[in-house]
Amino acid sequence: MKFTFKRKIKKSDVLETAKNNLWQKFDQANLRLQYKCANWLERKTAHFTRLNWIVILLCFTVFTTGCSIYLIVNSFSGNKNRNITVTPITKPTNLVPTKEKPLELNTIISETEFEKITSFRRYMDSLGRSPTGKKTHDSIVLNRPGLLDSLTIIENYYYSHLKN
Repeated sequence: MKFTFKRKIKKSDVLETAKNNLWQKFDQANLRLQYKCANWLERKTAHFTRLNWIVILLCFTVFTTGCSIYLIVNSFSGNKNRNITVTPITKPTNLVPTKEKPLELNTIISETEFEKITSFRRYMDSLGRSPTGKKTHDSIVLNRPGLLDSLTIIENYYYSHLKN
């Protein structure tokens, strides 16, 4: 029986199979390299006797044990000279100024202007909460992306100068 339905291949499936094929190729190359290295080492050490292997193993264990003991003793000793020193990060004095300057508001916001801002904030909040006003709220936020952030900055500025 012949199938009439073709299997649809998504683009993500194609990308996944390409990635899998790439990883498989890397894995195969890695295995080939390991196999070649193992064969090379086997050929170079084929003539070693049992005594040679014991001497090599003994030398290796003595060397690594000596290094480990040295590191342990050196770490517990009262040696104040450290190879790695910790220094605090300082801001350089010859800092190149960037084009962006911090926001400086030297104007005074009157209470009536601030009331207008807070009433607009409440209006936006109520639009965002109601299902019918959600569309209007989203269109305002989409067309004026920094509006709500600007309102927050102005409110914080007003409250900080209100304390002074």
